[in-house]
Amino acid sequence: MKERFQGAIVGLAVGDALGFPVEFIGAEEIRRRYGPHGMTDFVPPRSHPLGAYTDDTQMSLGVAAALLRAGAAPDEEVLSTIASELLRWAESPENDRAPGSTTMSACRRLAAGRSWMESGIAESKGCGSAIRTAAIGLYYHRDRGRLIEIAGRSSIITHGHPCAVAGAVANALAVALALGSTPPEHFVPALIEATQDISSEFVAKLRQLPETLSMAPDGAFDVLGDAWVAEEAVACALYCFLRSPTDYAATVLTGANCSGDSDSVGCIAGGISGAYNGLAAIPERWRTCVENAEALLQTGTALWEASAPAA
Repeated sequence: MKERFQGAIVGLAVGDALGFPVEFIGAEEIRRRYGPHGMTDFVPPRSHPLGAYTDDTQMSLGVAAALLRAGAAPDEEVLSTIASELLRWAESPENDRAPGSTTMSACRRLAAGRSWMESGIAESKGCGSAIRTAAIGLYYHRDRGRLIEIAGRSSIITHGHPCAVAGAVANALAVALALGSTPPEHFVPALIEATQDISSEFVAKLRQLPETLSMAPDGAFDVLGDAWVAEEAVACALYCFLRSPTDYAATVLTGANCSGDSDSVGCIAGGISGAYNGLAAIPERWRTCVENAEALLQTGTALWEASAPAA
């Protein structure tokens, strides 16, 4: 089980790092630059070294640090600690990876003294809260009710739209399902069940997934979207995972080569696939070359050691 926790954390960072250099670039342009298969390995992103990841992984690690720091504290304290870690990240010099405007606006509200319950942008359904909840899925994998509660409420620190809240829940739950070796065909029904009372719009996007699994990526992403908003990012990431559930490399490269928010799709898909397949499924050159490789392993190990039992 420890290797699956490590796989989830390293996996999301590797998927993020693969997508970083081509974020904002269309699939056709990616193939023009990198050949008919598009991105197949790390390339240096703009102004950062080979293997660098984005704010998606930085925030994911912040949430993990908050869970480890809060421990068995009540939910309100856990969420307050997540908010404080996000603010610490936002004010750090490491925050130089083009963070989302909604997240930064919310963090400025936190810095001005707003409560975490009031800091978020109510109308925003960007994917910034969905991409950071993998650690919640790991930590609360034995307690689905608390997982859904913490993941959903963690979204409103920055993103208040029901689609964003549902996206945060869905990523966390997908990681927990992967950790438990849930059969791939059960993922979409389980995620629909968990989010149907949160956002019908989010569920409508999930319902498009089965029809896309027989499509090539370009056609599937035409249906599922460019992944800038939560429902599209989660659906695109699930498409990447479900079309190749036992092949980590195929999953994250499909995400990295999509048009739109490729780093976020790679991050979400990489965390799910890493939890499902374990650390050894991630090619060695990626898991050793990714930024802060040893610290990622340590975070996965710490979450495994501290993961909360059911109440």
